[in-house]
Amino acid sequence: MKYTEIPEDFKIEYQKKFIGRCNREINELAIADPTIFAYYFLDIKLRIHQAYALHKIITSKTKRIALCWARQLGKSIGLGVFLIWAVWFNKYPSTVANITTAYIISTNDEASVELLSKIRDIFYQADVHMGKVTAGTKAHTENYFDKHMKEPNNTHQITVDSGSFMKSVPPTNKVLGKSAAIMIIDEAANLDAEDPDKFFKKVVVPTTAETGGFIILSSTPEGVSGFFYDNFDPDDKFKEHEYERLWFSHDIYKDKTYQAHVRNEKHKAEREGKIKTWQQQYEAKFTVTEESFFDLKDIEEGVKDTPEYYEWNKTACAVGYDFGMKFSRTVITIRTMIGQEIIELFQYRSPPNFDINHLVNPEWEHSIQNLKNRYNLEEHGIIGDDCPQGDTTLRWMESHSGLPIRKFNFRSDQMSKVDGLNRNCVAYSYRARLKEGILKIPRWNERQQYEMKLVQEVSQKILITIKAPQGQLCDTIDSDMLASIPFLDMTKQGSFEFDFPDKTDTQHTSRYRTGREDNFKAPTEAEVIQMLKDGDLSGIQI
Repeated sequence: MKYTEIPEDFKIEYQKKFIGRCNREINELAIADPTIFAYYFLDIKLRIHQAYALHKIITSKTKRIALCWARQLGKSIGLGVFLIWAVWFNKYPSTVANITTAYIISTNDEASVELLSKIRDIFYQADVHMGKVTAGTKAHTENYFDKHMKEPNNTHQITVDSGSFMKSVPPTNKVLGKSAAIMIIDEAANLDAEDPDKFFKKVVVPTTAETGGFIILSSTPEGVSGFFYDNFDPDDKFKEHEYERLWFSHDIYKDKTYQAHVRNEKHKAEREGKIKTWQQQYEAKFTVTEESFFDLKDIEEGVKDTPEYYEWNKTACAVGYDFGMKFSRTVITIRTMIGQEIIELFQYRSPPNFDINHLVNPEWEHSIQNLKNRYNLEEHGIIGDDCPQGDTTLRWMESHSGLPIRKFNFRSDQMSKVDGLNRNCVAYSYRARLKEGILKIPRWNERQQYEMKLVQEVSQKILITIKAPQGQLCDTIDSDMLASIPFLDMTKQGSFEFDFPDKTDTQHTSRYRTGREDNFKAPTEAEVIQMLKDGDLSGIQI
């Protein structure tokens, strides 16, 4: 697919929109054209690419639009104008109430509210503008729009006299059951949903089933996976497309100040070795960034059609626990070795704000008591993330589960000489086994595949951080790596290297501890190398 080009005839029509017209003509045209409405009523002159995007939306036969924008091209303003126009004039009445119902979903609830706040700012600006336009006339008003607002009118919803409204909603099941004339997913490639693909298919799509309404996906790219990538299909893998696609790089907007900013960002990216990140943000390219930890080909080739086993006793298993907090998830993973392959048997990913007391409550389905009965855990036992939120749970398991238990500080995601073996060490070995075709990812675990495609490796002066991008999670991977530890050959580290700090460098310590509370002595360089050769992780304290 090529970038969208704006037709010459539209460029001509665009310029005509701003030629002086009489009030009666303006009113009639504004009802039909959001660009004219924005110019004369909202005091906003949309850029030509914004105007073209709105033109494609309102003339769409399928009412399915996917907009891929470079950074800072004004997508929020463009979509905000469309929503104001549609709600103000009740352009797409539906439901029994015969009103236009518009919903906004963004990365998370906070981002959705922020977009609605920008729309409210447009209304405030418009009232000031209309006050100037009507000054000295009998129709003078300084609250042209505000006087037509009604309740509910708050941080999450704006409602006008007709009853039509626009409402921000989080990317959760709260959207279920709603009927939408317009459903906009802003930053669609970065939804902070438990399972973005499932959320889109099972929750978003049904909202327009009865109304025949719009679904508008708008985003800057983020990698080569997820429902936005699939529906936009930049590589034209599919012959037919449900969504009409518009693709704008930075080059669509010729403003000198903006282009100077883009050049500065490119120079900065080149200095930092992050040119692919720049391409993703300003050329709107769907790329695997240079920091991607897993090779996309390795992930795809590592996927195997293995079933999810609710119970398994044929081979020794290990259970890995990664403990979540307010937004991150608590994840339980079971791994085993079948033949020459490391197989994932089971994974549970909790909802946010999960009560981890369930993990030791025998009445809960996936408690350690029940997992012990379902899986052969006697040999490899429990491997947990040694973090504050999981400390009490791991201590209880250590005293009462009757299983061997090992703890690793997986929140200390950087590696230096003083750390011994930690998250990075396991991650490199995990990646090596995946590349060799030994470690398999089950096809049923789409969430883990999604997270693996996002994980980044960021090199610093003396440390390496392996993490999910900002706003994303990698809890399923952390849990799976923990469960895989007994089956990883730690003598084969692939591209793994130690970063030994100089004496002048600041020594790294865990973000949760100022010092050790026991008499453990950090291993020497020679001892660490011997540990890797022996492949023996037992007794290692992190």
